[in-house]
Amino acid sequence: MCIIMAKYSFKCADIGMTCGFETKASTKEELMPLIANHAKTAHNMNEIPADVLQKVNAAIKKSFF
Repeated sequence: MCIIMAKYSFKCADIGMTCGFETKASTKEELMPLIANHAKTAHNMNEIPADVLQKVNAAIKKSFF
């Protein structure tokens, strides 16, 4: 039996930022804190605004490995 696992990835550039940040995780739940931490430390966003969060969610890519 073969189990196919999904991998989720995000790049700041995919939402129009001039930033080379890229991250990957096994689940969206694992990915979002990584993105939030980056937004806080690199882009001075203590909270991700709703419009940006919408762009982030749309830019998350799902692949299988």
